[in-house]
Amino acid sequence: MNKILKRRIILVGLLLVIFFIIFFFIFCNHKQETYGYSSSYFNRPKSEYTMVLNYSNRSVDVYSIKFKSKDFMDYKTSIYGLLFISQNKKNMPGVIFLPGGGVAKEGFTTRSQALAEEGYAVLVIDQRGIGQTGGPYPSLQEDYGIYASGKEPIQHLSVYDALAAYDVLKGIKDVDSNNIAIIGESMGGRYAIIATALEKKLKGVIVISSSGFHFQNDSQSYTPYLLSIDPDNYISKISPRQVLMLQGDNDTIVKLEDARYTFNLANEPKRFFIAGGCGHGYCQKMSDEFVKDLNILYEKN
Repeated sequence: MNKILKRRIILVGLLLVIFFIIFFFIFCNHKQETYGYSSSYFNRPKSEYTMVLNYSNRSVDVYSIKFKSKDFMDYKTSIYGLLFISQNKKNMPGVIFLPGGGVAKEGFTTRSQALAEEGYAVLVIDQRGIGQTGGPYPSLQEDYGIYASGKEPIQHLSVYDALAAYDVLKGIKDVDSNNIAIIGESMGGRYAIIATALEKKLKGVIVISSSGFHFQNDSQSYTPYLLSIDPDNYISKISPRQVLMLQGDNDTIVKLEDARYTFNLANEPKRFFIAGGCGHGYCQKMSDEFVKDLNILYEKN
């Protein structure tokens, strides 16, 4: 066999190796993304919103906000929120509040007011099926049927709403668009984890009384849907931004061991606080640690 033929064989062999490496890389990445979110979650249109002054309380103005989000099937969807913003501050850090299931935005008035008085711009929203936003909110089983039919499920759309809220808040005058984070409670905490993993410009996340679902990757037909809505599969992607979790040890809805399981999946930097004697949701024993988390998140001394 002459030298030219040997070189050709070696070259063909190298090309085949390169081809199989590229094919394997594409195949593996395709499998990893089978439960991911569509490109529309990363290439969102310019936010459209209305903003009307409701009232002023001491140094804080409170606005009603309404913005367009993705429609759920044939249901035209607008998200309603309240914006708490200081009258006297400039370049304010921003906070998006995502309440838990069944909790309307008005339930966060006291905390939002307090944060605004401390110099934060706070946007709290009514999630789908709740308050002014309203609309249908199907069960997971019903939602899977929607997903299986090729339409966007409500669980995905609720994450999109959080991202759309971020787009609105960063466009508000006097808000520092590079200094916005999400705080989510219970169900809102699940959406907050996923949204923060998807939107790399968010500062980080504070999660109160929440966890992932711990769905296992098996051969069942609904697995891609379940994996796509499980915060366990996203929380590690928030790093190097902060993951801060507050959990009551007497929470009977989201058990302490479930919250800790999800927390352990996160990469550094992260922090976990257990509030002794607290049940589900925010409690007064979390208040000092909540302030610490805010200072960590927004890099305050």
